[in-house]
Amino acid sequence: MKNNLHIVGCVVFLLAGIFVGCSKNVQQSGRVIFDDGSPVPCGTICFMNDTYQASGEIQSNGKFTIGSTRVNNGLLPGNYKVVIAGSHKVIGTGNEGQPLFEELVDGKFTDPDKTPLTAVVQGNNSKLEFKVEKFKK
Repeated sequence: MKNNLHIVGCVVFLLAGIFVGCSKNVQQSGRVIFDDGSPVPCGTICFMNDTYQASGEIQSNGKFTIGSTRVNNGLLPGNYKVVIAGSHKVIGTGNEGQPLFEELVDGKFTDPDKTPLTAVVQGNNSKLEFKVEKFKK
């Protein structure tokens, strides 16, 4: 009986993987700006939910793109939390010689449990804009 449950569990997992794999991934692009309207000049933006996540690089003008024209590279349709980590130039080195960066974006936007940012992905969308607060020193 225990082995049958294990087999059923594996089959359900494989079928779920097939259906997720068949979903059409979409491209998302937009801008990340500070509350004063200036662009976040660099960093990473990540869309995440309980089952999937994808990220993209923030360019110097604040623009980002997640996904491309390649198959399975992008976001699955659904609701997402949006996490933004922005940092700028090396300001020194850490204890083990790693570079240290100046934080640009307030910490609440970098924490999946605290971020107020969300997005609903339904199809390709190029008009997303996220406003963040600057890091408080």
